[in-house]
Amino acid sequence: MRIDRRPDGLHVELPDWMIAFLSDIPELLATVGTGDSDPAADRLEVPVYLDDAEANEDWWRWMGGELAESKAADRSAFAEVLASAGDGVDISELEAYAMLRVLTETRLVIAARAGLEIEADYETLDDHTLAVLNTLALLQESLIEALSA
Repeated sequence: MRIDRRPDGLHVELPDWMIAFLSDIPELLATVGTGDSDPAADRLEVPVYLDDAEANEDWWRWMGGELAESKAADRSAFAEVLASAGDGVDISELEAYAMLRVLTETRLVIAARAGLEIEADYETLDDHTLAVLNTLALLQESLIEALSA
């Protein structure tokens, strides 16, 4: 994996195994909330107004669609970057931030479905889930470091 800062964004080059691994993310995110009781949906649709259920419902009714459109745009940008990342691709800062949002959302979904509530819950994770979360975190960290350079 190689992520370098460029004057107008980043250069991203990912190994084939990572591209294959990451290519499943949009499909995973599309499943959020499609089941009867999805802890990931609860994790991603947090109350905006903690003490006012009516105001919270209003916010989600008026802004929920816009948020969904924004997430769809981020996922599209994520998929476009992955499509060229094997040979190396120059991306804008906006595309890098879209990637970060998708990776964050993915980690939240996986953590919610694995039952993570507090930091100590990480000790209960199976090796596969832990490896997935760590791989996503590594990519996030690399993007953040390159953006901060």
